[in-house]
Amino acid sequence: MPRHASHSSKLALCCLLGSALLPAGATAAPTAAIPGPENTVAVETFSNEHAKLNTADASPLDPGHYELEPSFAYTHSERSWDGGGHAHGRGLFREQRLALSFLAGLVEDVDLNIKGGYSWLKDNDNDFDPNDGMAGPSRGADFTDLDIKGRYRFYNNPQRHLAFAYIAGVTIPTGSDSDRDDIGTSQEYWSFNQTLALTKDWGRWTANGDIGYALPIGNKRANARGTLVTDLAVGYQVFHWLQPEVELNYSHDYLEGEDDAQTLAVTAGLLMPYNATWRVNIGVQQGIWGENADKATKVLTAVKFAF
Repeated sequence: MPRHASHSSKLALCCLLGSALLPAGATAAPTAAIPGPENTVAVETFSNEHAKLNTADASPLDPGHYELEPSFAYTHSERSWDGGGHAHGRGLFREQRLALSFLAGLVEDVDLNIKGGYSWLKDNDNDFDPNDGMAGPSRGADFTDLDIKGRYRFYNNPQRHLAFAYIAGVTIPTGSDSDRDDIGTSQEYWSFNQTLALTKDWGRWTANGDIGYALPIGNKRANARGTLVTDLAVGYQVFHWLQPEVELNYSHDYLEGEDDAQTLAVTAGLLMPYNATWRVNIGVQQGIWGENADKATKVLTAVKFAF
């Protein structure tokens, strides 16, 4: 018999004996797998949602991407704070507002947002002219002012998960003015708005902060001299589709010839980014302290569609 045939016979005999000696149900140890996509274990990763209900974020939309976000807000108040911060009863105030926001990624680190809406108002304490001896009007409904703003992320450090952005824009008084017949839906003057925003992540924790100022422009501003706004938000990405979040929201209206108005509120919400296309936001904002302002409760909901 040739030598190579003898070696083949011995090898086959050894394999047969080895199989017979293995315990029932046992298998031979697997060979080392060559690394490749077919041997990669799928691990769920989390991408924190940076958008918040009432706090700006520093994450612009990527170039060539767009978002539409219809939203609804319901505001209710039957109490207000006086100049000393004491709460008192007031007539019913109610606002229902539908809004639509369009966001477009322009170039790297820059996007543009346009937002408008329609509002239905009721205020039983409204008095258009205190000197005419007549109360009211108590209702109004019309389109709201138009907000146009651009966001520029001037600092982005992926290693530290930290970003800063500058947001600037204008409010155009496209809503209706108040008169003897209806409550107006407009602030009735132009304003130039600036905000500095930051976003920071720690694992599944995410935080946003902003500080901004709206500067009134033109002679229709009357006694308005500007509004300072600052917010802080913290969220935790429980699942890739669920982030509970809480915010502190502060605003200060500066007025000439009368007392300023201030409000401190708390917002609690749920951000639900189901996938790259859809996100649903719901939340409640409650005023907890103020001066010369309404103690209001606001319910908010929004749906984002990305394309």
